[in-house]
Amino acid sequence: MAFISTEIKIYETATTVPVQLYFPTDLPATVGNKVKGVITLLHGMGNTPSDWMQFSAAPRYAADNGYILVAPDAQASFYADMACGTPWYTILTEYLPAQLGRIFKIPTEREMNYIAGLSMGGYGAMRIGLAHPERYAAIGSFSGCLDMRRMAEESHLPGAPPILAPVLGPNFDLPPELDVMELLKKVAELPADQQPKLYCTCGLQDTELPNVKQQNETFRALAESLPVTYAFREWQGVHEWNFWDRSLAEFIGYIQGSDYGARKRADWS
Repeated sequence: MAFISTEIKIYETATTVPVQLYFPTDLPATVGNKVKGVITLLHGMGNTPSDWMQFSAAPRYAADNGYILVAPDAQASFYADMACGTPWYTILTEYLPAQLGRIFKIPTEREMNYIAGLSMGGYGAMRIGLAHPERYAAIGSFSGCLDMRRMAEESHLPGAPPILAPVLGPNFDLPPELDVMELLKKVAELPADQQPKLYCTCGLQDTELPNVKQQNETFRALAESLPVTYAFREWQGVHEWNFWDRSLAEFIGYIQGSDYGARKRADWS
């Protein structure tokens, strides 16, 4: 296997982006010697890309199944072109993929690319994936902050202004392109074979502010009313790495149509 910790210079925005990469060079015999795909992993608020490699078994899951992992940094941006800050969305959807493709020859075919994230990164994965359905075969959101409209409306609550004001501006205005529910409605209008599959998880006890459980229930109600391929899973858990680690194993099983998640649960028990 190969771990690469690098910093990519984005000259267009005068930004240096830390990126963690994993390449499954020691693929098991059951997988074969060909990479199956690429999973982009997005971190949460207060996390860094290396947290995916250090606090979860993401590299082992990738090795078991033949996936490259790409985990970029986006600071506390909600993966947006911030109202007062760096244009992270443009960096992550335009400049960084171009650089990574040139340097590492990472596969770009839609059927080989997936994006997933936790908490803020769950929102980021859904926002980027739904805005670019031509790039991703599936999107995973683990304890994702999927109701940004609700968060904007609750921006007066303690702790919210320092987080949301740099992203949305001082008036906490939410443009349609930052609302994943509006993006979902647009994707639902596409032919089924052009839509990414959606996989969301949330812990049953994940109810502390910003009440991710309620946000996921709102998103679920919309997704289940639309002609999209959507799966929602919940089990005992809160907002922490044990839950997200299992979510990733379950997501890999989902995108493969395999029992990988169930087999990992059996290993743990």
